[in-house]
Amino acid sequence: MKIEQGFLASRRTLLLATILAAGSCGLWAQAAPPEGAPPQDQMRQRGPNPEREIAQLTEALALTPDQQTQVKALLKERREKVEALRSGGERPSRVQMEGVRKDTDAKINALLNDDQKTKYAAWEKERMEHRRGPGGDGPPPPPSGA
Repeated sequence: MKIEQGFLASRRTLLLATILAAGSCGLWAQAAPPEGAPPQDQMRQRGPNPEREIAQLTEALALTPDQQTQVKALLKERREKVEALRSGGERPSRVQMEGVRKDTDAKINALLNDDQKTKYAAWEKERMEHRRGPGGDGPPPPPSGA
């Protein structure tokens, strides 16, 4: 009888240790996002990320620091316009979204030199093709030959 009670006590201890370990692992997994993951508020955003997009454009178009500042402001303005359309209660139409995008593209084009305009047009074309392809939510690839 005494051996049986000792056996049950060890099984209970083992069971409690297992539960505690499993719970600790679950909490640890939720504690921090993976390394290199965007902050929580950026993970909920839909559409292009202005910070990532300005980095891609800077690399693809060799933007000057002044151009980077101006383009970044335009990308943030675009994000605000899109968010305003989305918060209006109704889903924005494709025409509205396209209008915001075209307006931003025209303003960005006005800041670029001729070589950058050519590269920007290629970057935008590849970006649109990437969006329409399978899994089109990922970041756009850099333009070919840039």
